[in-house]
Amino acid sequence: MKIVDLLIKDFTCESIVNDFALLQEIVEDSDEHYFSFLTRLEIIKEKEAIIQELKLDAVFKLLTKLEADIRQDYNDTIRLRRKDTLSKEYLLLCENFLKRIKEYNKPSKSACKRVRLEDILDTIKTHFENRDKNLSKNCSLLKGYFKNIRDWYAHGRYFKHASPKYIPEPKDIKIIYSEFETHIFRRKK
Repeated sequence: MKIVDLLIKDFTCESIVNDFALLQEIVEDSDEHYFSFLTRLEIIKEKEAIIQELKLDAVFKLLTKLEADIRQDYNDTIRLRRKDTLSKEYLLLCENFLKRIKEYNKPSKSACKRVRLEDILDTIKTHFENRDKNLSKNCSLLKGYFKNIRDWYAHGRYFKHASPKYIPEPKDIKIIYSEFETHIFRRKK
């Protein structure tokens, strides 16, 4: 077996959440001899810090997966010019974007790839306001998570004053992902 085959891992929400749970359990159950020269209280704090870092890694992975799938769905919709109601709203978002940047001549397939994720989430939020209040609310949550966690984490955490005050549980992001999967990614198109 090649090394590269060993490194390939499913990148699903389920695998990310399960990996986090496994690593959390390993850290919690690790023997104190791994923490030489630390007091009992320092060991507890160190374990908590490691688990918090693992949680942040898992949340970041889940957010990047969710972003990639949202963008993929949006781009596929524009490319294939789908006809369901959400797709029509995506196409309108694309048209408005082209007008705003004054690039009417460019093919929408390529130009509209630059539509901001926040605008796509706003479109989804508005679409589901009267259909599924929970999904609509979760779009607002996601916007905050992307801005406060994903951006901060992805840019090297260099702006300490803007570090996230709250990091959601990975399983909570997985639940939001499942809602997107059911109502958006697998919608009848």
